[in-house]
Amino acid sequence: MSKRATIIDVAERAGVSRSAVSKVLRNAYGISEQMRAGVEQAMAELNYRPQIAARGLRGRTYTLGVVMPSIRNPFFPDILDGIWSALQGTQYQPLVAVRHSVDETERTLIEMMLDRKLDGFIMIAPLVNRDYLWRLATTVPIVMIGRHETGGTFDTVNNDDERGAYLAVAHLIEQGHKRIAFFSFEPPEDSAVNPVVFRMRGYIAAMQAHGLDNYIQIRKTHSGASAEEDRLLARDMLSAKARPTAVFVWHDAAAINVMAEAQALGLNLPQDLAVVGYDNFGISALPQLQLSSIDQDAHAMGATAAGLLIERIEGRTEPVHFTTEPTLLVRRSSTVSA
Repeated sequence: MSKRATIIDVAERAGVSRSAVSKVLRNAYGISEQMRAGVEQAMAELNYRPQIAARGLRGRTYTLGVVMPSIRNPFFPDILDGIWSALQGTQYQPLVAVRHSVDETERTLIEMMLDRKLDGFIMIAPLVNRDYLWRLATTVPIVMIGRHETGGTFDTVNNDDERGAYLAVAHLIEQGHKRIAFFSFEPPEDSAVNPVVFRMRGYIAAMQAHGLDNYIQIRKTHSGASAEEDRLLARDMLSAKARPTAVFVWHDAAAINVMAEAQALGLNLPQDLAVVGYDNFGISALPQLQLSSIDQDAHAMGATAAGLLIERIEGRTEPVHFTTEPTLLVRRSSTVSA
């Protein structure tokens, strides 16, 4: 194997000093375009890659950690697309880590990424407990997506989940439904900041605003990530004597499972059962599904989070809590006319 090029090799090839190469790497002020071009050409010719750990000792590594819960949820890649688009034209690169829904696993990933001298974190639906998160945010810039928490030294990007749920339920009521159930899951630790809690509030508020208090029905799975558990609970709910005629589901993957079980029971959608989901997965618009859903603009959430994190790294200290507006997309699963 050939020896990895060093900063000394780049300086010699470009005919400049080591400090000049270092300034180009740091995008420091005062470097002429001619010198920058010469150094960049030398780096390309030598296939030079700066070592992250060494850059961290000198200052920024221009690497951002992105911690996400799953690669199976179609909502998260849309967030990543937004992050990548916001980083175009900057020196920053994302380092993505996927954790299982376990607090200790998430902590381990975070600590491993910290050892690589990352400049900051974007955490998507983090599960780490509040005390750990608040301490961590005092040592490294953090932006969280999908966690309604304020008061610490971090930024957040969330959808107005309560408003989105209200829109979904109001739409079902407008279609003439009264027996509307909320299909949810039991949130983990720190449940008060979980988006599903805000969606439940929106569901209850819409039902109460329309005088349907007596029809409130909330069904919860335990994991929130099991298709089999979704279908078992849906079967129990839809086999009841006074079954709901409409269901608002906390996110699209679970909504698709509810629709599948409804069809297995011989119910026609939307005549026998109307369904609205949340997140607007790309597959939700397929002709075979046509699932009505609340769109929270995952791309914008990712792009906003990346922009806020760079602002943090560059010196902003005042917390920012950004909220995207939900949009109801009506399709065939909730209305015959769609």
